[in-house]
Amino acid sequence: MPRTDKESYLLPCGQTLQLNRRRSEGILTQAELSFCNANDIPVAYDPLQSGWLPAQVIDDLHTNEILDIAHPRVPKTKAAFSLDLRLRPWEQSDLPRFRHLLDDPLMWKHMPEDYPNPLSCNMAEALIDLANARNHHRVYAVLHDNLPIGQVRLLFECDPEDLEVAELSYWIGRDYWGQGFASAAVRAFARQSLAENSGLSTLIARVKRKNVASWRVLEKAGFLLEGDDASSDWLFMRKPRP
Repeated sequence: MPRTDKESYLLPCGQTLQLNRRRSEGILTQAELSFCNANDIPVAYDPLQSGWLPAQVIDDLHTNEILDIAHPRVPKTKAAFSLDLRLRPWEQSDLPRFRHLLDDPLMWKHMPEDYPNPLSCNMAEALIDLANARNHHRVYAVLHDNLPIGQVRLLFECDPEDLEVAELSYWIGRDYWGQGFASAAVRAFARQSLAENSGLSTLIARVKRKNVASWRVLEKAGFLLEGDDASSDWLFMRKPRP
């Protein structure tokens, strides 16, 4: 059995199986799982991602520090918490939190629209009202520890020539970048969107060419690059119904 070092194996297909990979990198493929089972490599089931992981995976979806300065527990303790996300519509009572998350020029750097500089209360209130207008899209706040940390959106009829296509988009507050929240939220929302909308055959997404982190988030959720127009700042990705 080829072994490159004490933490990885070379699979028959030529790919490397890294046992101490990060949990946020996703579950084992069927080929990886079969290799582990055939070679008595311990695996563990991850209920969050509904799949199997190497038993010695590095759990980067747990942290011992809450980085958001607006979190009510920050002045008191650095309490450990697990990744527990849920979705609900935005509420006008979320207005201060919504502005705290979204009034950030680095956030708008990766969005199609220009940063309003600053995001006023009236504009934030209007965006929440627009999010809850359910005639053409579905928008949900992403909650962790009962606190909004970002948003996911499904836009219907984005392609007038194909009504079976919808566009998925998301944003996560900068305090939560690099901790696995985006990957978990997008993966779950993509799965939920297809399950709840039987008329959809495909999800699409757009990502800025230089936004490698978001590209990886979409790849983990099953989106594939749909061609590469070198003259465009945007990459288009597609996830067909399984």
